[in-house]
Amino acid sequence: MKEKQSSLNSEAVSPVIGVMLMLVVTIIVAAAVSAFAGGFADDQKETPVAQIDVQLKTEGSYPKLVFTHLGGDALDTGDLKIITYFHGYGKCGAHELSKEVLPVRKHTTDGSLDPMVPANNYDAADYNAGTGSFISNNGYPCTVSNGKPVKYWGNSTMMPGDVYTTIDKASLESVITVRSVGDDLIEVEIIHIPSGKTIFSGEVIY
Repeated sequence: MKEKQSSLNSEAVSPVIGVMLMLVVTIIVAAAVSAFAGGFADDQKETPVAQIDVQLKTEGSYPKLVFTHLGGDALDTGDLKIITYFHGYGKCGAHELSKEVLPVRKHTTDGSLDPMVPANNYDAADYNAGTGSFISNNGYPCTVSNGKPVKYWGNSTMMPGDVYTTIDKASLESVITVRSVGDDLIEVEIIHIPSGKTIFSGEVIY
């Protein structure tokens, strides 16, 4: 009689142990998935939200590209990349450009690059060949706003109200590849490098 009762108890315990093991495995898998998802979320950089206005204005005898922070989050310019596409004629140094030869000239100003590395800076040969080059925070564009100290693109924080502007023909060329423009179309994009998201995208006509 005792042997029969012991056998019944063993049979009753087995399903309980099986259910408990399944629960443990489920909890472990859920914890692993949660940890992975949390780590993945941490790797995604938050994109700042800001309203930027970009214009070509005449100040003196030459045009200037002007970036105005109208409102929103402060922007670390070291995390920003300016990409421009110039559609049209113009002059690169002493070289005349034509739509037939160079229909679109793309150029990137990368605030994350180290200006002390020569390869990151302006390369006249690249411009003359029509290939453009990456340049960094070598002072273009810069800003002087309401008596504040000069700020340089790439090593400063762009606050609401700040105005960054190219300061001469050479600095305009360093951003759009030409130093003189007519009624040509210029596309401008500002990319937040850590997240890869676009903060500004628009067309500018002088």
